[in-house]
Amino acid sequence: MPCIDAMVDKVVSLDPDHTVEEAMKILESHHIRKAPVLDKDNILLGMFGFDSLLEEMLPVSVKMIEGLDRLDFVRGAKPDIARRLRVIKSQSLTSAMDDNPIILRPDLSVWEGIRKLAKHGSPLSVVEKGTGKFLGIVTEQSAIAELERDEYNS
Repeated sequence: MPCIDAMVDKVVSLDPDHTVEEAMKILESHHIRKAPVLDKDNILLGMFGFDSLLEEMLPVSVKMIEGLDRLDFVRGAKPDIARRLRVIKSQSLTSAMDDNPIILRPDLSVWEGIRKLAKHGSPLSVVEKGTGKFLGIVTEQSAIAELERDEYNS
């Protein structure tokens, strides 16, 4: 069974011209935590979610390969973090999105899709090979629902 069988194709997407703040409002209004960023031709440019926003807020010294492992020694940083968030919210969405997201191919086996979901979390975008065209997403819930449908129909 290919993972496209577990795909959700009616998806809220974001425009690369949105600001981070506009994207946050869209996610909040739809009660979702992450969405694909698509160009006008439905090509996946990246994923944006509250996780990528939090990562963008981290100091460079933490994001570096040999960077800091912990920040628990920092005290009284809340005003600085709030200022950093204000600055990031006014920036282009493309500056805060994950521009190299984990993707699934439509013909990938559902088991490999489940392995990727377990390892990387959801949602994962399903993207056409060669064109980069966005087809939909697979979530933990949609994968489990498809497995249950398959079991019921067996």
